[in-house]
Amino acid sequence: MKYILNRLPEKTTNNFKVNDLVIDLDLSQITNKNDFNIVGSDKLIIEKKFSNKKINSRIGLQLSDYFEVNITIPKNVKIDNSVLIEYDFLDSDFLVDRINFIYEEESSCNFIVTYKSCDKSMCTHHLFESVKSCENSTGNITFINLMNDKSINLMAIENDVFSNSSITHNILDIGGNVRIYNVYSNVFENGKNYLNNIYLGNNDNLIDMNYYLNNNGINSSNIMRVEGVLDGSAKKVFRGTIDFIEGCTNSIGDENENCILLSNKCISRSLPQMLCHEESVVGSHGVSSGRIDEDKLFYIMTHGYSKRAAEKLIVMAKFNEIIKNISDSKVIDEVQNIIEEKLS
Repeated sequence: MKYILNRLPEKTTNNFKVNDLVIDLDLSQITNKNDFNIVGSDKLIIEKKFSNKKINSRIGLQLSDYFEVNITIPKNVKIDNSVLIEYDFLDSDFLVDRINFIYEEESSCNFIVTYKSCDKSMCTHHLFESVKSCENSTGNITFINLMNDKSINLMAIENDVFSNSSITHNILDIGGNVRIYNVYSNVFENGKNYLNNIYLGNNDNLIDMNYYLNNNGINSSNIMRVEGVLDGSAKKVFRGTIDFIEGCTNSIGDENENCILLSNKCISRSLPQMLCHEESVVGSHGVSSGRIDEDKLFYIMTHGYSKRAAEKLIVMAKFNEIIKNISDSKVIDEVQNIIEEKLS
């Protein structure tokens, strides 16, 4: 069935081919077979349930029959270790999941959520995630996509960052064939929102991103960092919008996306946007896309590296700036090893 997804909130000329994504997808059978494995959650309030209600995501899909996980970090609870949430895909699994994080006042917790293929079957995943952060709370949430190269991964993230709270999302998009991401954030007075994203595309992968960050209050901050690499005949579209809403004086909005092209056949399209309805704000945005500088490659190769090894070294240096935000050293090592293997 043909879908029109990830519509740009403020359209631009059709010639750029970034206003939306038109794609054929088979989303007819939702059959999640497994459960989430959650480790390190003794102090959390966790509720799991299955719902047959319909749910809408900003990606543009309406689906039913989803698995819901509600996670509350109670007031004044600060968890030092990372909470690991894992889901393993098997036998053409189709998972629709909704994860709701609620950070109560003065709470703090880091989460690492991993979706992994355990066989070679084509699986489908659609995540609906929401975050509500109350006053003086802090959260760091990492999503790691390790699905196989046949699979479809869709993620829709929405968060409200309230007074004096801080939320960081790290999206590590490493696996899958079709990957569609949508992030919508509202940041209120003295709130801080950070979005870090890496993507790795090869073969005929399709990667489509639509990120919309609102500065809704005084002294609010939205910081977006995206680092990617494309190889083979992979295609990528990045849409990044920061919107300064009227009344958000002394706010900061900054977005930057960089894409390294390792092949002449891959396609990269990027559209950074900044909308401003308020004076006395600081806003900046930029994108870059292209091959690795030949002089830099030559310099590294003079130290005994092959061209491919030199490219991998440069890519990993970019990626590690985001990977270091993960709060678990074992997960960092695993992710780095998987990326290096794919780049080889």
